[in-house]
Parts: sequence; C-alpha cells; structure tokens
Amino acid sequence: MNLKQAFSLQDREIISLVGGGGKTTLLFALADELSMERKGVIVTTTTKIWEPAPSPTFSLFCSSQFALVKQWVIEKLGSVPYLVIAREKLSNGKLRGIPPAWVEELDTLPGVSFLMIEADGAAGHSLKAPREDEPVLPAHSSLLVPVVGIDALGCPLDDEHVFRTELAIRLLGLTPGTEVTGEVVARLLAHLLRDKPPGARVIPFLNKADLPGGLEKGRALGQCLLSSQLLGIQRVVLGYAQRSPRVREILEKPRG
Repeated sequence: MNLKQAFSLQDREIISLVGGGGKTTLLFALADELSMERKGVIVTTTTKIWEPAPSPTFSLFCSSQFALVKQWVIEKLGSVPYLVIAREKLSNGKLRGIPPAWVEELDTLPGVSFLMIEADGAAGHSLKAPREDEPVLPAHSSLLVPVVGIDALGCPLDDEHVFRTELAIRLLGLTPGTEVTGEVVARLLAHLLRDKPPGARVIPFLNKADLPGGLEKGRALGQCLLSSQLLGIQRVVLGYAQRSPRVREILEKPRG
C-alpha cells in the first residue's frame, strides 16, 4: 500500500502535516509519489522547513508578494513534477512559510490537485506540546496528518524526548519524568487538534516502525489512539518516513 492509499486521498485535497519529527521527510515523499501520477502538486509550509536539496523533481520559488507567487504557480503548473513555494530563504538554511490565506487562494487555481503543508514545528522531537498559536492550519484543510515518533513511547516526559516539555506538563497536569504512554500521546494529540477545521479527516502517521520493537510499540500505540474518545479517529498508519515502502501497516477501528 502506498501513501495515497494509506491516507485515502481523493482527487483534490489540502493536506496539513502536524506534530512530531518526520513531517518534512513525509511531506516530500508524498509529493514525489503523487506527482508521478498527477500534475498540479504544490508543497509549502505555514511555519518553517529546511530548504530541500535541488532536484529535477521540483521547482522552488520564494516571494513575499502573493501576486508574484500566484503568477509563478500558474506559469509553472504542469512543467515540473511539483512546485515548492515559500516567502523567503532564511540565513539558517530554512524556508519561511506562507500565510494560510495564500493556501486557500492557491487551491482555487485551475490545475491544482494537491496542496501539502507542513503546518507545525517540533525541532526534530518525536512528540510535542502545542502552543496556543499552533499548528498554523489553512481553514479548508481536508486531511490532517499528526506525526508521532514511536520511539517516544515508554520514554520519560523530558526535553530530550518531548518538544516543549514544560508546556506538556502544564497542559496534562503531570510531573517531569512521567512515562510517555499511549494515553499521554492521545491527550497531547487532542490539544494539537483542538482547532481542527470542520470536516477535516484525521489520520495519524506513527513514524519509526523500523526501530527495534517499533512495530509492536506502534501497534499498541495505534490501538490506544483508535480507542481514545478524545480523538475520534478511524485509521492510523504505521510506517517509516525515511525508507521505502513507507507504509508498514494500517490500523482501523472496527465498524459497528
């Protein structure tokens, strides 16, 4: 099963990736896959991402003027497998993202099939606690993909394993060093998804299933997320962002 099948993607989607580490790798892997069968794929961020290495599979354009971005997209759609847009290149090697409103308008352009957005940052951590202004979601996102590193499970709630540990402790009412369980992950994801756009599907991607014991941990975590009344999700994808094939298993809530 490929990523398109795993996330049940339709003909036209706004896909927002949020949560822990692995989002950027998954973002470009999905773009590579989708662009092989369809034109009009656009990758961007509403926060910041590392600038991707040059490749014949995409063209990159940066501008703080939406009119220029829009015109470039219109001219380039269909000429390369996919497009990457941002507001500017930063001195630290990252790309500064675009406002969510730009995403909404780009989605109205003829020929655009998939808009994929990294809408959150986690400084490479497998799990994170969101601030009040996170994630930065386009209002019409049709699919949210919360990314969680399986390796966080069973670890202590500390700065090494969780981004913004002090915030996580405050949000969950826990003490430093508390074990990260499936329930802890579910509660953090509930905070991450508190402003989910109406009608948006939520399908978590549990990353790093290739680590020792990762598949078993991932299955246990997936079942915990599926059974959580805080999330109300129907499907979880187990896989590996950094290797192919990226989908290992699909877990679904029993019907009925």
